[in-house]
Amino acid sequence: MRKATFLALALLLAAGAAFAANELIVTEIMYNSTEADDVEWIELYNNSGATLDLTGWYVLDDNLTHTQMALSGTMAPGAVMLLVGTETLFTAKYPGVTNYFPVFFQQEGATWALGNGGDAVNVFNAAAELVFSVTFDDAAPWPTAPDGTGPSLLLVSNNYGDFNDASSWTVGVTDGTPGVLTQTVGNEDLSWGLVKGLYR
Repeated sequence: MRKATFLALALLLAAGAAFAANELIVTEIMYNSTEADDVEWIELYNNSGATLDLTGWYVLDDNLTHTQMALSGTMAPGAVMLLVGTETLFTAKYPGVTNYFPVFFQQEGATWALGNGGDAVNVFNAAAELVFSVTFDDAAPWPTAPDGTGPSLLLVSNNYGDFNDASSWTVGVTDGTPGVLTQTVGNEDLSWGLVKGLYR
């Protein structure tokens, strides 16, 4: 499946869907939580330095034929939003977190879910250009603790040139910090890092 993902992405790039400048990046992923029904989510960060109009933007996993999860609204520089798997599961676990998009990628299997053995997260802009992509795994050299033991998969820094490099990711705290940047960007003043305890 992952080989097919790389091939599909390579074909997209060859067809002219060139990477934009990582304007919108993924900073944290919860793909295999401790619950029987995984509470999955993807944290997105505006890395561009400008307000992004997300009309027409969307997110997919490693299967590019899955239902496109449409993003919406605008994000100011340094803003953080979440793409949530199932709203009811997410809000039950994180009742204080409200900065998520009104689409859900894991609604009782009707669309898609993140694979517990690894998957991909691909972000496309309104021109269908791939602006961010990561294909992660649950085995070394990738951090293994996010595979069902509680922690999230956390981006170390927004300055990495290759987000598919396992060394650019680390183990987050138990249950993660959805919607709150921790150690992933150089300037936490733009994030809600000082109030992250409200979301735990």
